[in-house]
Amino acid sequence: MNVGDLIEYTVIGGQEKALGIVLKDLGYNIDYGEQAVSVYWFDSELRTTERKNSLPNNYEVISEGR
Repeated sequence: MNVGDLIEYTVIGGQEKALGIVLKDLGYNIDYGEQAVSVYWFDSELRTTERKNSLPNNYEVISEGR
């Protein structure tokens, strides 16, 4: 994931989906033990920290930033 990427999250076992945009590359995250990014979720208006290079199966980059 890179800054500007639009990502889609599908709730496991459900039909609900959420859209988020990658806001910032956070560099190395000690809690994850790898690179991380900050994501803003449009539906909940929350900002979360996500792993940069190992997306779970229920996440998908649907539009890459420039």
